[in-house]
Amino acid sequence: AMLWPMFLLIVPIWLGGYLGSQRMPLTWVKKSNAFSGAFLFAITVFLWLPHLTEHSGHEGHEGGLPWGVWIVLGYFLQFALDSSSKGLEHGHIHSNDKNPWPAYIGLLIHSLVEGLPLFSLDVTERLPYAISLAVHNLPIAALLAFWLKQCKIPVRQIIFAIIGLSIAAPIGGGLGGFIPSDMPGMESFVGGLVVGIFLHVSSTILFELQKDHRMPWRTWVIVVVGLLSGYALSLLH
Repeated sequence: AMLWPMFLLIVPIWLGGYLGSQRMPLTWVKKSNAFSGAFLFAITVFLWLPHLTEHSGHEGHEGGLPWGVWIVLGYFLQFALDSSSKGLEHGHIHSNDKNPWPAYIGLLIHSLVEGLPLFSLDVTERLPYAISLAVHNLPIAALLAFWLKQCKIPVRQIIFAIIGLSIAAPIGGGLGGFIPSDMPGMESFVGGLVVGIFLHVSSTILFELQKDHRMPWRTWVIVVVGLLSGYALSLLH
């Protein structure tokens, strides 16, 4: 039951890293980012929010704080991580920044936190969750490899950086597995955190697609396809 999710957490990052280390057109990153932003937004609204209300609803408030608090915390945790990762997780590179490592560490923390719920999800939910992360991570890995290359980082270090990023979410999943699932308020905490992060990342990507409050129709098409794909995956579940 864990083989496919693990494959989906690791391989798209390697693929993205490979694509980014070749010649990478930034228009491709913009398009895949537009898709992943819309996809992530849809899957959060159609699958993870209902999941949270369903599983945390019966906990009431006796098991700790209401799950809305954790959504807000996740949202602002991502807000804080953005200042160290320089917005890499929604398609930003700052080519004038010659030291990419602080941003890379911010990105690792982001991935680690996203991986936390993996083992605490039902077996049927692990695959949709891993697919959500795969779609989200592929353009990020491509952008990261491209940026490290721009910063004149040696190839060996770029390879290690991509491998490091690919194991961050599985390590997060492993750490999350140690949290006892019967602990009161656990579902709310982990689920709310992830919903908050996903909402922040996806809405930021979508917001940044608009230049001067306008969006080209081609981008609209990609966004609609992303939304429909996210909805379709939520139905599959």
